[in-house]
Amino acid sequence: MARINYSIRKNRLERSYLTGMTIDEESGCLFFDEETGIHRIFVDVIDSATEDQSWGRLSFSAELQENMALYVYAFASNFDTGYDNDGNVYALQDMLFSEEVSEEDKMRLFSGDNALRFVGKQDMLLYGIRGRFLYLAIEVLGAGEGSIDHLRVDVKGDQFMDAFPAVYREDNGFFHRFLSVFSSIYNDLDHEIERLPQLLDAEKCPRECLKVYAGWLGINLSGDFLSEEAERQFVKEAYELNRKKGTRGCISRVIEIVLGETPVILESNTVKSYLERGEMKESETFAGGIYDVNILIRTPLSDTDKKQLYFLLNQFKPIRSRLHLIQLRETSILDDEVYLDMNAVIGGETVGVLDDNMVLTEEVILDE
Repeated sequence: MARINYSIRKNRLERSYLTGMTIDEESGCLFFDEETGIHRIFVDVIDSATEDQSWGRLSFSAELQENMALYVYAFASNFDTGYDNDGNVYALQDMLFSEEVSEEDKMRLFSGDNALRFVGKQDMLLYGIRGRFLYLAIEVLGAGEGSIDHLRVDVKGDQFMDAFPAVYREDNGFFHRFLSVFSSIYNDLDHEIERLPQLLDAEKCPRECLKVYAGWLGINLSGDFLSEEAERQFVKEAYELNRKKGTRGCISRVIEIVLGETPVILESNTVKSYLERGEMKESETFAGGIYDVNILIRTPLSDTDKKQLYFLLNQFKPIRSRLHLIQLRETSILDDEVYLDMNAVIGGETVGVLDDNMVLTEEVILDE
C-alpha cells in the first residue's frame, strides 16, 4: 500500500532557502513577513534514492489574503548537478540557495520539460515528472499576513492502481487521475490516523484540544483568562492536581501556573498563631473566620481576571472554605537622589488601597 512518504517539517524547512518567510520554532509553520510583498521558499531537495522515480501528490495548507497570488513549481531529475555556460559542474541545490544567483536564473530550472507549474492550488498531482531528486519552490506575491503549513509529498499519487490489470495502468491517464481522487481521500484519512498520538500529546496538540482534555480530567478551563502555556501545564499536571485537591499545596500550585508567582497562603489557624506570637498585627490582613483562607499575591489583576481566578481556584479549594485574594502593593523606597518639594507628602502606614475599579457595597466600612 502506498502512503505519504515525505512530510516536509521543521527540520527540512530549516535547511531550505527562505525569502520573506520565518519558521515558527514550535510548530514549524511558515509565516509571511508583512513588510515584504515577495514570499518564496526553495525546499531542501527530496531524494527518493530511486532512478526515474515517478512522483505523486503534493499538498499543503495555506492561509492567504485576497490580494495574494500563489505559485508552486516542481522539477525532478536523476542528477543533482548541472553545467554552466563554461562547462563547470555545480550542485543544483547550491545554485537555488545562492544569494549571488538571480531569481530569474533560479526559476529557469522549473521551466524545462520535466517540470510543472501550478497557480493558486494547494493540492496537486505531480504526474508526468520523473527523477530521483525532486526540487520544489513555492512563491506568494502580495504583502500582508499569511502562512503555509503541512507540506506533504506522495511518491505515488494513488493507492489502488496496482490492484487493476496492467492494461488499465496507464500513467497519467484518465483512469489514473480518476483513482487519485479516492486515493487522496484515503491518504488524508491515513495521515490523520497517524497524527492521533500527536493530537493526544499535551505538548504538541492544537490549543483547541486543551480545554477538552482538561474537561475530561475534571478541570474547567472556560474563558480566555489563561495563556496557552498555562492551559498545557494544567493538562499535564491534571492528575497530580486532582490528587492533591483541597490542600494548601494544590492552591499554591494553581496560582503558580496562572500567575507565575508563589503566593502566601494564610489560614485561620496560621493567622492566629502569628497574632499570639506578636509577629502580625490584626490590622495587617484580614483574619476572617475558621473557614476563611487569605491568599496574598503581588500580580495586579483586573476585576474580570480576579473573578476568573476565583472560578478556577474554587475547583480545587477545600469544602466549605472561603478564599480571599489580597493584592499586595509594592513599598516605596527613597534613594539618595530623591528631592522632596513643597507638594510632596510621605504617607503613613495604610491598611488597604482602593483602586479605580473599586465598588463599595453595604459590607464595606471606611474607618477613620
